[in-house]
Amino acid sequence: MPRKTSKNLFLRDKGELTKFQILIEIMRNQPHVKQKDIADALGITIQAVSKYFKKLAKEGLLETGSERADYRLTAKGTAKLRDDLRHLEDYLTSIKREMKIERALPAIATQSVKAGDEVGIIMKEGVMYTVATDDPNAEAKGTAMANAKPEEDLGLKNLQGKLKLKHGKILIVKLPSIRRGGSRAVDLVKVKSFYDDFKPDRVGVMGAVGRAVLNKMGLTADLEFGISSAAAIAASRGLNVFVLVVGRMVNRMIEEIDTINLRNVAEVIYEVKDARIMREPSR
Repeated sequence: MPRKTSKNLFLRDKGELTKFQILIEIMRNQPHVKQKDIADALGITIQAVSKYFKKLAKEGLLETGSERADYRLTAKGTAKLRDDLRHLEDYLTSIKREMKIERALPAIATQSVKAGDEVGIIMKEGVMYTVATDDPNAEAKGTAMANAKPEEDLGLKNLQGKLKLKHGKILIVKLPSIRRGGSRAVDLVKVKSFYDDFKPDRVGVMGAVGRAVLNKMGLTADLEFGISSAAAIAASRGLNVFVLVVGRMVNRMIEEIDTINLRNVAEVIYEVKDARIMREPSR
């Protein structure tokens, strides 16, 4: 029988499991969280949910806003939920291995491959590619699940080794709104400096101001819709993403990236820099 450890305590202790489920529901619905909705979702009483909320707040995992039903996870609560999700993922992975459940991993062939062949695997710009097993760049090995010609897609199983997947970063450049001058109030020299120093693999833009800035810089956007999700996914696959966002949307984007990090058990790193022209105070 497996030894009870802190890593799987929340799966073995009913109270910890309920706490984990409540944290999930808060993360999914914050900041407007109704205790009744959580009670209905988990099949417990509102009184029980209320007690858990008080306990979570006492432990520094939950903070209450100024309005009714205004709750948010604290940084400590977010970190705990991320750890619990990672432990859950590890547990499920071990169960799948024991049950011999195979999941097809998508890849692109760089050479002709036959079903059943053992192939080498490399990761390039967030995509897996098959190479010869003796290729010096091969980071792992797998078994082809179908025939494939060069540049064709195929599934892989029996992954051996560990791919060196380096997480990328997101640089969010804060721009002024139209009312505050739009692209005319942007320090283009500063934006160009941010861009050159960051050396992005992808460029994203949110809103007309950002598009205007890109036009003035002679750049085009790779990502224009669903920016938060697209940027987080790209960064989780090793790409650096440069995003232009109007000021009031920055906090929303950060919240969405934090939520995506939790859902995907990822640790995408982001940074915010201000590109607005700073005017000297009048004397």
